[in-house]
This record gives sequence, structure tokens and C-alpha cells, in this order.
Amino acid sequence: MATATKGRATNRSRSAFGGYSGWSWGTGSSYGRPAATTRGRKTTRRAGSGGTGYKSVCSTCEQKINSYKTIWNQAKGPATVNTPTPTTLNTFANWVNKGAVVQMCTPAQVSRWARAKNKSFNSSNPTPTSCKSVLTAKFGKSAIKAVCRTKGGFLVATTPTINGKTFNFPR
Repeated sequence: MATATKGRATNRSRSAFGGYSGWSWGTGSSYGRPAATTRGRKTTRRAGSGGTGYKSVCSTCEQKINSYKTIWNQAKGPATVNTPTPTTLNTFANWVNKGAVVQMCTPAQVSRWARAKNKSFNSSNPTPTSCKSVLTAKFGKSAIKAVCRTKGGFLVATTPTINGKTFNFPR
């Protein structure tokens, strides 16, 4: 028996537990994209949606990934001449863990910098020690961390920045 109270029956035909009652799909469930709300004409996103706050973190991660790729490229492939030993590559990986950036440097670049600094540099058979001395004279002792010979030149562990700018060897 149903009693009527202000035009409504107390015995409802739908269950309170079934169906979609009290639950909505929402507009922000776009799987991977942060929800955007529109206020007037300006669209604002939730905090932490990949804005400029993550720029420094992303660049640091990208530098580390590129450094590890450079080290990995020296370990792969069939070439055995001038391939760094696993111990040397592990040392360079430890430099990357400490914040260094691993870059490649050709003997031609080192010869050019040696001529500019009037250093005696044997360009026909350069050693990692002579290469490190030329690079430290050119870029400073604190910028160059380690040098080793590789398949295509030299593997150099450097600081990520020099004089407030990203440190890359000029071509």
C-alpha cells in the first residue's frame, strides 16, 4: 500500500541501490589528460598538469637519458678497437649519477683547440691524458671531469652548465 505525501508515493518503483542514481560520469575523466575547467573565456588546468614547473626536471632527465645513450652506444656493436672497458663505462655511468653530462668529442676538435691554445698535441695518436689537458685549458679544470678514448674519438664527462649556460662542445 502506498501512501501519498504531497503528490509523491512513499513506495518508489526504482531501487535506491541500482542504476546510476547519485553517480555521474563527470567531464574530467579523459584518461591521461588533466581535466580543464572553463571560466568565462579562459581555460584553466589543474595544478601539476605538466606546465612550466616541471621544465627543469624534464631537462635534467633528458640530459641523463642522453648521457646514458652515449655510454650505451660505446658498449654495443661489433667494433673492438678503442672500445672502452666495462669498468671505464661504469665509471662514466657513476659520473652521470653524480650529475655530469657525457659528451662525444672528436680528435679534430681537440686538435683545433690545442692549436688555439698553443699546446703540443699529437693529432695522429692522441691520448686521453693529453686530450684532458687540452680540454681543461680550453674550458676550465672544473668543467672537465673525465676523458677516455672511444670508437669515434673521446668520451668526456663534463658539468651540465658552464657560466650559467648549458655546456655543449662547439662544433
